[in-house]
Amino acid sequence: MITTAIRSIDHLRILNSHAEFTTEFQVELEGGFRGRGASPRGETISVFEDQNRLISPVSILDQIERDGCLGRPIDQMGFDAYLQDHLDQFGSNHTFGLSLAFFAATGTQRSPFELFGRKPGLLQAPRLCLNILNGGWHAYTNPVLSDFSEFMLVAVGKNVERVLDAHRAIQQVVKERLRSLDTQVVSGNPVHTFPIPDNRSVLEFLLSVREHLGLAGEFDLMIDASASDLWHNERYRFPLTDGSARTGESFCEYWKSLIRDYDLIHLEDPFHEHDLDAWRTLTAAQTHCRIIGDNLYASDPERIARGAEAGLSHGVVIKPNQAGTVTRVRQAIDVARQKGQVPITSHRSISTEETFLSLLTCMEDVPYIKIGPLETDYSSVVRLNEILRWTTPTMVAAR
Repeated sequence: MITTAIRSIDHLRILNSHAEFTTEFQVELEGGFRGRGASPRGETISVFEDQNRLISPVSILDQIERDGCLGRPIDQMGFDAYLQDHLDQFGSNHTFGLSLAFFAATGTQRSPFELFGRKPGLLQAPRLCLNILNGGWHAYTNPVLSDFSEFMLVAVGKNVERVLDAHRAIQQVVKERLRSLDTQVVSGNPVHTFPIPDNRSVLEFLLSVREHLGLAGEFDLMIDASASDLWHNERYRFPLTDGSARTGESFCEYWKSLIRDYDLIHLEDPFHEHDLDAWRTLTAAQTHCRIIGDNLYASDPERIARGAEAGLSHGVVIKPNQAGTVTRVRQAIDVARQKGQVPITSHRSISTEETFLSLLTCMEDVPYIKIGPLETDYSSVVRLNEILRWTTPTMVAAR
């Protein structure tokens, strides 16, 4: 690891993708090397995820100075260990911003390959999990009436340009067909409704677009259910479609039918974080569809290890700000692999222009990344551009 000394840490307020102010930290190292970092955040927060702390950046920086972190030799792992010890006080969004700023500062004097401990060379692109239709209570892009938050197409191939050309055609057909549907307002947002208010209607719609374009062999289906949002009084309730309610056991059977009928490849957060029996039952029943834990794990390496050992999932969504530091998010990926879990990196819905997620995904050879929605979140375009740079031979040679 690269050992250096922090000369100073400062902060300022910048805008995130929701045009809200958020904190960006700036770290200056000895020799004048500077880096900055700003953390994204989510709209749907896991019960295991660190909640937003109402602590001022000034108080955090005063604490760091009082603890003697400035002016003494330290490396990324050491600084991150300090931040992890203070996560409950600072909050994971602040600790990740600080960790990222330190990482960026060291990156001005060392190549990313050196920082990640790997030999320079062409990196592999991940498969893209593309956000196409959005439901639930926070549906902005291609919004549809559904109890589930995201319906995605997962690219079978790794040629990013080809996948994005197909994505453009998919979006064009989706928008044309959605315009013919009626709308109703959900949480202040107009969403498109199908003749039959059923989550299956959304899947049928997406499959019809895929078949119309001849892309059945190029994209698989994925759902992010965010099922903790459906959990009320020990039942899973469908408040936006038919108003039905299910026990964990009956909801498990519901998922089995959707997996069978629509050939789902990934199913993310199908149950509440505490409904472990349902997680275990559905995971054990699947040999084709991967059951993916996001809110279940909140990118915590220890939780990932325990969940994998208990047979709760086949894969895990990795979100850097949940982990809290650069070191800890890398540990989360390592643990997932060690425990036989497929890692999928993901942005947060309220993002910044940081491209660390793209670098992390490519450097760690993560097989999948969740991306989008491209047409309304330009930060997703920025992240994809960075993936293109790291996976194009002429661009890698120049960096």
